[in-house]
Amino acid sequence: MQKIQSYLYSNRVILIADLAGFTTENKIVYSRTIKIYQGVDNILEFDIQNADQKRIDLTTLGEIAVNVMDASGNELSNSPYTATKTANKGIASVVIPQDDIVDLNEQSLRYSVTTSDSNGYNILLYCDSRFGAVGTIDIIGNAMPKFKDDRVYTDFAGEINFMGNVINHTPAIPCKFYEAEPTDVMNFEVVLNKFIGTVYVEATQDMTISLSSFNTDKNPTANRIATYTYTTATTGTITFPNISVIDSATGNQYNYMRVSWTYPDVWQYGGQDPTLFYGTVTKVVASF
Repeated sequence: MQKIQSYLYSNRVILIADLAGFTTENKIVYSRTIKIYQGVDNILEFDIQNADQKRIDLTTLGEIAVNVMDASGNELSNSPYTATKTANKGIASVVIPQDDIVDLNEQSLRYSVTTSDSNGYNILLYCDSRFGAVGTIDIIGNAMPKFKDDRVYTDFAGEINFMGNVINHTPAIPCKFYEAEPTDVMNFEVVLNKFIGTVYVEATQDMTISLSSFNTDKNPTANRIATYTYTTATTGTITFPNISVIDSATGNQYNYMRVSWTYPDVWQYGGQDPTLFYGTVTKVVASF
């Protein structure tokens, strides 16, 4: 039988306040690197001591602010964070919410802690007894399950078909991922601006994308699996919900999808910009 031990303990860091000299017998030579994890709210505790390594009565200090910065010194959007003074002498805690670090890459952040003394002076709380005021926070991103982010498209490829009509489309979007829970449906939101024409989802079982993956000369609509057509100018958001990644006719899986749209008989306007007559699609959002 395999036995795995887990530990539940506070993520606690010792800070030193220089309130009355700095002569100590037992020095904290260096600060401990803090580890925080994406996907959870991270609670940090600070053990605030004086030069003799005795905990300070935090009621004698002002608000305790925790400044969190990237390597260039830029603060996180919600920094500084206010630390809460606890009932335990010298102990304060602060929460770094998961939403504040969800979009950050794994990296080393820097932090500093400030407060004010009984005289109202702003002071630093040092991470070590050698006046080191800046500590390190490592972001760990692989401890919790991740979700596939939505893909947003605002730039589109255009081409001309044999009728002289303009066709626009998103890049090919993969349907197949090597994950614990495979994608089974895809959802699309399409934002229209005074649009007249046809919007449709195309799918292909091709393993690699080529010019003929989504349509053929003989049957340009063969790979369309969902369609909306508008004969009057339409503005707003339309959805293609729960598009299965399985071809119902063959039982095989689609490997790529894309959203395309075309205008009615643009060729007759002699090469003028079709958006002047039929509007456009401004954004496509694909979710999994």
